[in-house]
Amino acid sequence: MDAQIRELIPFLHQPAVEIRAIALHHLVPYTPNGSEYRHLLLEQRQVVCKDLKQLVTEDPITAHDALRSLINLSSDPLVQQELDDVNFLKYMGRLITNAKSVLADLACMLLSNMTKYEPTCVKVIQATAEPVEGLSQSTRLLDQLVEAFHKGYKKEYNPEAEYHFLASVFSNVSSIRLGRVFMIERAAVDNLSPLTKLQIFTEDASVIRRGGVDSVIKNCCFETREHERLLDPLDINVLPFILLPLCGSEEYEIEEFEQFPEEIQMLGEDKKRETDPMLRTMLLESIILLTTTRFGRDYLRQKQVYRVIQRLHVQETDEEIKEQCVTIVDMLIRDEDAPEITEVDKEEDEDMVIEEIA
Repeated sequence: MDAQIRELIPFLHQPAVEIRAIALHHLVPYTPNGSEYRHLLLEQRQVVCKDLKQLVTEDPITAHDALRSLINLSSDPLVQQELDDVNFLKYMGRLITNAKSVLADLACMLLSNMTKYEPTCVKVIQATAEPVEGLSQSTRLLDQLVEAFHKGYKKEYNPEAEYHFLASVFSNVSSIRLGRVFMIERAAVDNLSPLTKLQIFTEDASVIRRGGVDSVIKNCCFETREHERLLDPLDINVLPFILLPLCGSEEYEIEEFEQFPEEIQMLGEDKKRETDPMLRTMLLESIILLTTTRFGRDYLRQKQVYRVIQRLHVQETDEEIKEQCVTIVDMLIRDEDAPEITEVDKEEDEDMVIEEIA
């Protein structure tokens, strides 16, 4: 079988379209991570990736097989490097933003893997593209991808695409500072921060969509100089979208309730918390990051955030998440202006000791 697979690879760039398509169709089953013959394709990744990138531009059936193969192979970091190609990246962008593309979701999945490689993230952020009628007049590819994710919800832009995996692209992009700046700064085309178009999906039914968005929010919270804008109700206003997935159907005292962000004041009796512990962790980490600035701590106190976290702590079964809850509550109930606690005080009331987060 090894010899047969090696013999098939050169046929991926044969002049005859039919031969290329047949060779590709026979190689697709060997591209997934669990295939015992995958290593043969990875050994010749330079040739294979070059051919597959070309095959993506052919008829939809051939392109579909090529995209599936690249999605499978690009879980390997060395293949990600082979795909660090600005022209191929822009072609992926056109596949995604074309309202009639039947390959848009596959292209989103491949771009998600491609952007695990940091240089590709930089290329995505810097890439230009022709404006797309009915989607965006921006000439920045990343603006267009944000619009596709936002406008394409529930297949409203492209009946063949859901765009969930763009959330993973945005998560990867925002893992570097250049990407976080993009997410927070107002876009020239509409004067809105891209983050405002993403954060509304933190309670989406798709764990891929909401998980990617949660990750973008957490990454943006690392930008401590932007905490005021992130929390400003008249600007980005990220707090309600962090808290909503952490809220259950518990009742609150009216004095607490009135201080909450407006978006979480009218929750129904059937309100459910985020079910995925990894996503609950990510949301709590976002709050912890917001407590690293004095403005953030003061604002979170004003909004009675620790009350929501206390209720979560009572219901939580994951011990690590419970510890995160304690960290947040301790940080928010401290008296910023009180003198430092002495060693004697610490022994008397150890539960109230709070260390500043650097």
